[in-house]
Amino acid sequence: MLNILSLLSRTDKHFLGGGNRVVWTPPFPVFLDVPGFWDKVSFFNFDFKPGYAFTFLDSRGKVLKPALLNRHWNPARLRQTYNLPHKIKLTEERAVLPEDSLVSVLHFENHGAQKQTVHVILWTAQESNPYDGKLFIDNADIIGGKIGFTKFLRVRDLPLTGIHTAMGLSQTPDSFSLNLAERTANHPDWNLTPFYEKFREGRLPDEIKLSGINQSGLIYMALHKTIELTPGGRKSIFAAAALAVSDDEAVSHLQKTLQTPNPISRSEKNWENFFHQAPYFESSDPYFTRYYWYRWYGLRLFTLQGGDENYPYPAVCEGPADFRMPISYSAQCHLLETRWLHSPAVAQGSLLNFIHCQNEDGSFTGHLYPNSKQSSGFYHADWGRAALDVFKIHPDKLFLKRAYHALSRYADYFDRERDGEDSGLYDVLDQFETGQEFMSRYLTVDPKADTYDWVNNIRLKGVDAAVYIYRLKQALAQMAALLNLTDEIRDWKEGAEKIKRAVREMMWDPETELFFDVDPKTMTRTGIKAAVCFYPYMTDIVDESHLPGLKKHLLNPEEFWTPWPVPSTSADDPLFNPEAEWKGKRHNCPWNGRVWPMTNSHIAEVLARTALRFDDKELEQAAVEFIQKFIRMMFFDQDVNRPNCFEHYNPFTAKASVYRGIDDYQHSWVVDLIIKYAAGVQVDPSGEVTLHPLNFGFKHFILKNLLIQDRLFEVVGKKGKVTLKKDFSE
Repeated sequence: MLNILSLLSRTDKHFLGGGNRVVWTPPFPVFLDVPGFWDKVSFFNFDFKPGYAFTFLDSRGKVLKPALLNRHWNPARLRQTYNLPHKIKLTEERAVLPEDSLVSVLHFENHGAQKQTVHVILWTAQESNPYDGKLFIDNADIIGGKIGFTKFLRVRDLPLTGIHTAMGLSQTPDSFSLNLAERTANHPDWNLTPFYEKFREGRLPDEIKLSGINQSGLIYMALHKTIELTPGGRKSIFAAAALAVSDDEAVSHLQKTLQTPNPISRSEKNWENFFHQAPYFESSDPYFTRYYWYRWYGLRLFTLQGGDENYPYPAVCEGPADFRMPISYSAQCHLLETRWLHSPAVAQGSLLNFIHCQNEDGSFTGHLYPNSKQSSGFYHADWGRAALDVFKIHPDKLFLKRAYHALSRYADYFDRERDGEDSGLYDVLDQFETGQEFMSRYLTVDPKADTYDWVNNIRLKGVDAAVYIYRLKQALAQMAALLNLTDEIRDWKEGAEKIKRAVREMMWDPETELFFDVDPKTMTRTGIKAAVCFYPYMTDIVDESHLPGLKKHLLNPEEFWTPWPVPSTSADDPLFNPEAEWKGKRHNCPWNGRVWPMTNSHIAEVLARTALRFDDKELEQAAVEFIQKFIRMMFFDQDVNRPNCFEHYNPFTAKASVYRGIDDYQHSWVVDLIIKYAAGVQVDPSGEVTLHPLNFGFKHFILKNLLIQDRLFEVVGKKGKVTLKKDFSE
């Protein structure tokens, strides 16, 4: 059995999380080499910055500046080793614990022949301007030798949010100081702090001075502990900061962390326990093995445990920074991936939170914030298929019933609001709601479509929208049957058939042999070739007569079969650009030629499902090649030790959107592809498991600890033979 923490370890990464509200994922860290967490912390999707830093002083009060020697990361901790003056070696281990505590463990070693005194100062400096009501500190105090304060912030038009904070040392501090000062550069630089002058005779002044002619400025807060190191001696101390939704919770969580004998070991155990809840996969292909486990790391990193206002259920956030929240476009991915965990809680919760916040008209909001929801945002998503796939693994009728009633309202919303023509095709109302902005498909119905914000200024009958609702109505028919709602089955089936006919008759171009979006003003096809044009091949909308078109376009190097496929827009589109430029300017999220993992997950389904359904060897070979390239693309320079997951990639070079800083982006599904098509595990609603693996050429692989409907399975592949053990127990 692999040690997953060791497998994922590397020297060029820093993201940390404990699987709940707090993560440390600064996209562009400036002070990574400084002990502590000075670069911004995320509490839900809110920036908490800075975190905290350490300053080390010698017996004369002179700064012992750390010189970084090396760095080593795994999902459970970041270890950095430094040299300090006077032959002192410092090893710092950082982690984020599941109680939403940041923790730094400091190990000092005296390699000199003289006794050394080290004054350890834990400190932070928080911006506060209570007059504009957008960012201020309240209730700053020292209680029981710990720092406590509440950071209030208002982001955009969201409600005022309080981040209740408790900060302390594992040993009783010798002194402290809290001071208000006018602003200067807010860097982890001791010389810029009031403490630089206040630290005298080996201690801080034990004062709290937070008043002045106004309350605006930087609030500096520090705790101090003296450590004596004998020659050859070693000593350790650790600090923690707990972020919470109340003062009591912050204090309780800090206390739990500070009472932990070995917080790094507990962090490792937290991660190991999570990995044990996932099916175990290992293969002779190191890219597949490493990426399988890397994806589980990313899912855990951005998991919320639930119990909050808009997040009563566990769920996965889309990514770091601004994506640190449940988003409806990516939630479908999270249902598909996390359904394979032994507990259905996260998979179910990734839908149930949106049901909890469902709009009155039946739609789901695009972004769910902790204490509010996006007022205008919306994303098209494949909810029906994803919810039914969760049920196949965890047959929970209560979940199915809740999903059925909510998704019925969602389907009614589409019929009522998105198909005024009663055509069986559905409207896209702005470029953002497909999750695929800045591409030619929208300009065909409005030349200004790329200039509008999140406003419903266009109408386009989208291929993706139609496929998603088709699959939704198919899923609702199956759900109704499982729930014995026999009177409703026919309506959903008839609704699905209506969409199927409409897609075939209005979106399929028999001359070009491709599905296209439709302009609702004229009900004519737009002729714009985008990767979404292949989405019908995930379904039974297509038959054998459509296969030549799939091969003609998808497998064409001049259109979509680039060295690293597939670009979101065909390479022969006039606005195609592989370098993230839209009309000459590099954009953050362009879909006019970049390879997006989200699209690739769909295209993997297109190829694999079609190959299996029609027993087409050419498409099977293409599916294998595609999934192999898809996975290898998400490694820096195809270095097997350095997996990543950025928003988008260059279709010719596989270079990622590193300029965005958004790594570990959970905006696709990969685990699900490996289990279904590499291991070949197919599950029907009754729980019957069959094997239909594609030939990836593995010399060997094993998939075990696979829990399906409360039964353990093991799949073993060796020398081309794949076997399934049912009701397997280790």
